[in-house]
Amino acid sequence: MGDRLIIVDGYNLIHRSAALRPGAERTLRQAREKLVNLLSWAMGSGDATFIVVFDGAEGGASAERQGRVEVRYSRPPKSADEVIRELVEEQMKRIERITVVTADLEVARHARAMGADVSLSDLFLASVMGPVSPENPEKQVTLSKKEIEEWAEIFRHGRVSDELPPEEEDDGRDDEKELEN
Repeated sequence: MGDRLIIVDGYNLIHRSAALRPGAERTLRQAREKLVNLLSWAMGSGDATFIVVFDGAEGGASAERQGRVEVRYSRPPKSADEVIRELVEEQMKRIERITVVTADLEVARHARAMGADVSLSDLFLASVMGPVSPENPEKQVTLSKKEIEEWAEIFRHGRVSDELPPEEEDDGRDDEKELEN
């Protein structure tokens, strides 16, 4: 595995977003596939690997892999929450940086107690999907190139790198000067 592992509480994340949630437009299987594709695409080619954990009652196989995203299903009577707790305990000895993405308080408390970082599902979704347009909650608002680079830097290193060089910053003043001329 890479230098950073992100463990995702799969159904917890899916059910917190209208863009992922199953319903008239998509089945639960399609919702899972959309999440895995989103993680593969949105997170680029950084050093993070993902393990997405789903409750096994709806899943087929016990594990699948798509690039840097591994999907695991709990086997009843074990829940996805239990699998996540076990993963955190097991991986803390091997991986330097672990982040657990969940909105489940008990899962978050356990992860934090073990020394892992916790990202709330809603904040994680906003970082990978961008802000949602109030007129159409399904439609994403486009991020600027600088915003995308800043979020990528946060996920890679946990912080924003130094400011962009002055020639790459756009404060809009050049446009105003051109209008005056």
